[in-house]
Parts: sequence; C-alpha cells; structure tokens
Amino acid sequence: MEDIIACTDVRKHFTIRGNGINARRDLVRAVDGVDLRIHRNETLALVGESGCGKSTLGRLMIGLLELTAGQVAFEGRDISKLDTRQMFALRKKAQIIFQDPYASINPRMKVLDIIGEPLETHHVARGKAKEEMACLLLDQVGLRREALGRYPHQFSGGQRQRIGIARAIALNPELLICDEPVSALDVSIRSQILNLLKDLQEKLSLTYLFISHDLAVVRYISDRVCVMFLGKIVELGTCKDLFEHPLHPYTKFLMSAVPLPNPRLRNRDRAILEGEIPSPINPPPGCRFNTRCPFAKELCRQQEPPLVDLGGRMHACHFPLE
Repeated sequence: MEDIIACTDVRKHFTIRGNGINARRDLVRAVDGVDLRIHRNETLALVGESGCGKSTLGRLMIGLLELTAGQVAFEGRDISKLDTRQMFALRKKAQIIFQDPYASINPRMKVLDIIGEPLETHHVARGKAKEEMACLLLDQVGLRREALGRYPHQFSGGQRQRIGIARAIALNPELLICDEPVSALDVSIRSQILNLLKDLQEKLSLTYLFISHDLAVVRYISDRVCVMFLGKIVELGTCKDLFEHPLHPYTKFLMSAVPLPNPRLRNRDRAILEGEIPSPINPPPGCRFNTRCPFAKELCRQQEPPLVDLGGRMHACHFPLE
C-alpha cells in the first residue's frame, strides 16, 4: 500500500532544568527511535498511557515540532529539509484536530473568521467566496449557516469540535492528525463526532492518525493500531489482531483495562500492572517495560528487544505471548 507518512528512527528529546543555580539539565526522551508508516486512506490509531509520546509523535509528523534526530517523509519528501515556502505548501496537505475544543479556537473570533482564516492565509478564497466556502464546510460538519456570525462561547463542546473539524478540512488536506478529538466531550456526543469523522474520511479520501487512550473508541474507528510505551513502539497490527491476540504483555494489560458494557462480566479477573513505573528521563536498561512485566527475564533487563516485523504484524518483545 502507498505510504503517506514514513518515520525512520524518529527522536524528540526535551531539555529540562531543575530549580536552583547549580541544578542539572536532564533530557526527557519523549519519542526515542520510532519507525512507523501510515498508509494512504487508512485510520492508524496511536495508543498508550499518558506521557508515552503519542501527541509529540503526531506533531513531529506534520512539522509542528522540530526533530531531535531521524527522518519524517511526507509523500516521499523529508520535511526537515523543506524551506519555508515548501513547508507552507505542506500545511495544505496535513492538518490537526486538537483535543480541547475550548482551547483550540480563538474566543474573540467569529466562526466565519475561524474557518475562513486558513482560506485567506493560503489564498484560496476571500470576501463572498470565503463566506460561501465556510457555509459549505459548516454543512459538511452538521452545523447551520447561522453559526457563521456567532462566537465560540455560544456553542457546546461538541459543536466547537465540529467547528475545529471544519477548519481542519477547509484546505482539503490529505492527512488529519486527530489528537484525542473526543476525549473532552460528553459520552453522548462522542459517537456523533466519530461518525462524522468516518463520513468525512469516505467523502474526502482522508488519512487519519487517530491518537487516543480510549480503546473502545480505537476499536470502533481504526484499521490498524500502534501501541507506544515510554517513547517507543511495542506492537503494531490490525485492529482485530491486537484486540483478539495481543503479542506484547503491555498490550495485553491495556486490553484488560477496558471496561465491559456487560455488567455480568465486570467482575472478571483482570491483569493488574505492578512494579516500578519507569521514568522517561532515566529509562531502565533493556526492555523499557521490564520493571512492570510479570514475564520479564534476565535477557529483558539487559538487551532492548528490536521491533520484529511478522509480515505487517510487529512487536518488540523477546518473549511474545504467542
């Protein structure tokens, strides 16, 4: 399948400094050697606990953060080597939907200006043409034309997220980074936004990188799932394979934490993680999950497992579950 994004040994380290004059500087290894490919027109879900580097990796893919090392190729072009003009053109092809609809939209701008800003910035439409395009975009996300003259505070959270989606698709992009787009919304609204995203993908031939920690949402919307732990990929495969036959112990623990809608099954035995939580500043040697893995052996504590490709199914474990 054609790749729209190809990440090769991608790394992003943040420098932090403690309090005091003689405080030392430390590195937070937010993303630490990721190889990942996203196929055109698919939905690839990126999952893992908070702080594992999901959002950082998403921002690196579209150039919102600068790489520490490695390469991100968008449609075969290394984005780190693009000049200002070329990067400006890339913005039309790759957009992002943010997690918090209350923080991602300027409260002082009317909806017409919010949606119309990318149209003007990229010289797509102005004046009456901009207003007509904004109306069409509102119709695509399920909002009425009257919304153009209103401010963000006059809308609910779900409606604000629809406005953010309209802004993201205004330039007819090819790739959308969906950074936990429904986690800040009421449960009753989430399904509406998810169905909207699926409809837009079909109509506009979009490719999604769907970042989430909600595995029920991931199971509904994704084609493939990539599991991250402490800045690294530990498993990747189709949604069906990962949910039914996880190979990495961390993936199995994630699946075990998913609440079940059937009340008769809620008292089932669950695998609970124990052990020391590793730090991204000073990760443990060997496999980064070895301090919490009940199956860890001496090899796991000494040697970092490579990401093994089993014909599209990948895992980074010395002793996979199957």
